[in-house]
Amino acid sequence: AYDIALINFYDADARMGMHRDSDEKSDAPVVSLSLGDSCVFRFGNTESRARPYTDVELRSGDLFVFGGVSRSAFHGVPRVLAGTSPPELGLTGRLNVTLRVSGF
Repeated sequence: AYDIALINFYDADARMGMHRDSDEKSDAPVVSLSLGDSCVFRFGNTESRARPYTDVELRSGDLFVFGGVSRSAFHGVPRVLAGTSPPELGLTGRLNVTLRVSGF
């Protein structure tokens, strides 16, 4: 059962450097839900923060799941695309909800 929910808010100028989620003892997939402004999500490799990586645009409502070998891939958010949130959401900025299994 997923027992960790991490919620990050990104304004128009926010960034998240390349990192990997490695504090958990579980290798269950990471589940990431985007709400609000779109962003560029950089999904990298398991060896370093450097290339190769792939930039993917995540929009409001997108779910990104990574597990298996990719569970330990470096990833980050180099850019938020301000003003792209669906108007009916009433949100300025981006919310990201990340679900993980701690394994503790």
